[in-house]
Amino acid sequence: MADETLLRPYPAFERHRQEMADAARQRRWRLASGSAALLVVGMGCWLVHPMLAFMVAGIGAMALFFSSLSGGSTVPPAELLGVEGELRALKFLRHLPDEYRILNRIRIADTTLPNGERELDFVVLGPTGLFLVEVKNTPGLIHVQPDSNRWPVAKRGGCGSSPRWNSLPSPLIQVRAQVESLERLLLSHGLDLAARPIICFARPGVALQNTEACPVPVLVPEQLQHHIESGKPCSEQSTRRRDRLIALLSRSMSHPGSAQAA
Repeated sequence: MADETLLRPYPAFERHRQEMADAARQRRWRLASGSAALLVVGMGCWLVHPMLAFMVAGIGAMALFFSSLSGGSTVPPAELLGVEGELRALKFLRHLPDEYRILNRIRIADTTLPNGERELDFVVLGPTGLFLVEVKNTPGLIHVQPDSNRWPVAKRGGCGSSPRWNSLPSPLIQVRAQVESLERLLLSHGLDLAARPIICFARPGVALQNTEACPVPVLVPEQLQHHIESGKPCSEQSTRRRDRLIALLSRSMSHPGSAQAA
C-alpha cells in the first residue's frame, strides 16, 4: 500500500457524514416517540369513537412521514461532489506499492491567480516520477477536445428523450497551469523535476471519448495505479532530492506562502 502519512483529511466530507448520522438518529427518535404517542392517542380516540381514531391515525401518520424527511447536511452540494470524486480517486491510488507517497490538497503560491494560490488535488511521488493528478467528478459522456477551451459533455435527458449536451472548462488548461506553478516552486528551491500531469474523471459510470488525442493522460480511477506504475523508472530522483521535495510539499499543504519564501 502507498505511504499515506501526509494525507490531509476532508473536513467537508466528515462534517457531512456526521450531520447525516445525527439527522438519522433524530429521525429514529422522532419516529419512535411519535409512534408511541400516536398509539396512545389513537387508543383513547377509539374508546370515544372508531371514526375519530381513524381520522387521528391518518393525521398522525402524515405528521410522522413529514418529520422523517427533515434533517440533512449543511455542506454545499458542489463542495461535496468534488470531495466525493477525490475520495474515489484516492481509493485506487492507495493500491500503489509502498515506495510511492501520496499527498493531497496541496496549496502552492501562484501570483497569476486573484487569491494568490493554487490547490492541487493529488501529488504522487515514486520510483516512476512525480505525478500531479487533477480530479473531476463530472458525470456523463465526455468528449476530449485538447484544442478547445471547453469539452462537450452529454448527459441522460430522461426516459425516451435525447441526451442533453453541455460542456465543462478544459481540464487540460487547468492541469498545465498547475504543472507550471508546481515546477516554478520546485525550481525556486533548486529542484529541477518534471511533473507528469494526469486528468482523472472519477464519477462512477462516466464515459470518455477521444482520450488518445490528448497530450495529457485522461483516465478513470481504475486506470491510475497501472498508469503510474508502468512509467519508466526516474533516475533523477535521489533519496535526498525526494526527501527535500516531500518536505517542501508538506509545508505547502498548510502554508503555501511559507513554502514559496523558504
